[in-house]
Amino acid sequence: MKTRAFRITALAAMILLCAGAALAAQPSGQTILLPPPDHPTLIPPAGGILGFQHGLGGETARLGSLAHIHGIRVNHLLGHGLVVGLQNTGDTQETLFSIEFLLNMLRHGQVTLPASLNPINIQTRNLAAVMVTADLPPFARTGSRIGVLVSALGDARSLQGGTLLMTPLRGADGRVYALAQGPLTMAGFFTGGSGGAAVKKNFQTAGSIPGGATVEREVRENFAASGSVEIELDHPDAALAENAAGAIGRRFKQSQVAVMDPGTLKVTLPPWISPVQFVAQVERLPVMVNDSDRIIVDERTGTVVVGGEVTVGEAAVSHGNLTVTIQPELMVSQPGAFSNGTTVSQKTAKITVSQSPGQFFMVPRGASVAQIAETLNAVGTKPDDVVAIFEALSEAGALHGHLIVQ
Repeated sequence: MKTRAFRITALAAMILLCAGAALAAQPSGQTILLPPPDHPTLIPPAGGILGFQHGLGGETARLGSLAHIHGIRVNHLLGHGLVVGLQNTGDTQETLFSIEFLLNMLRHGQVTLPASLNPINIQTRNLAAVMVTADLPPFARTGSRIGVLVSALGDARSLQGGTLLMTPLRGADGRVYALAQGPLTMAGFFTGGSGGAAVKKNFQTAGSIPGGATVEREVRENFAASGSVEIELDHPDAALAENAAGAIGRRFKQSQVAVMDPGTLKVTLPPWISPVQFVAQVERLPVMVNDSDRIIVDERTGTVVVGGEVTVGEAAVSHGNLTVTIQPELMVSQPGAFSNGTTVSQKTAKITVSQSPGQFFMVPRGASVAQIAETLNAVGTKPDDVVAIFEALSEAGALHGHLIVQ
């Protein structure tokens, strides 16, 4: 404790010496006010929700995050099967195809069924018909393991504790590429009681089997044997394609890069590098990126995403909320005492219209996204109001960008 106090005292003495030197260096009549050493002044950074005006990523991005190699793709697989071992939470008798699945599987397993068997009388509460989906990754070889997603087809309440029986997974060409089987993994639980009482967490009609399918057929690729590689941009853009071609040409001097269209680059590889080595290096290649000029508006959720290159022309904006309230009322007319009149009731409605005051603000010509966001936040604009304002600016021709409404 004594050593720490000595260090703090020495630091304070150095600060006072520096302050004294600064005061001596100033001309007479000028005073410098320094904050007390024990209570320094904290100045928060301005701009942005978190207080950061500038990001750390710079103006470049990895080419691997902007594009993909032609031919390296995922193939979707689909199959239907049965999940067994459920605790009375499977399909009911009304789900007839689950019973047909069971009967076909038993016949395929050479199980003799009586001719008088009525499928309607079979209880199937411990099994459920399901659809099994999986994604076959590129370059997957025979014997590789991939994960599958299992989803209920009928009216099963839960697949918790179930086991998927061997299910062939087929591709778009109808050929079997993988076989799936194994116990399901559920995120949550389902518990049922007498009288229809039940408690559940998350969705219990869909589960997954990590590594639950074995690849049985390969999708052959001649990627390593080709002397050229085609790079496809995830979002075609002519300027981005030119920037990517220039970056590849500077990195690989002997390669030939051709921009086929705004979304495709064709690279003829030099003889000293293999396609695998080229892809490994080109995915980490930094490419100059431009800000987006799109505005994505989702009216269902009130989400608005505005690109950095979107600007607004000179316009005046005012937006106020109009609320109409209708309150039903019952009016009763009571006759006087000792009269021959009858009591009459009449239903009426009380209508109230209220409108919140809208603030009128001017948008200068060429306003940026940051200025628009700060202005809308300053006037307390709600997400639904932001959607309406951007749509109105687009209709007025004052929005310089591509408006996409979802």
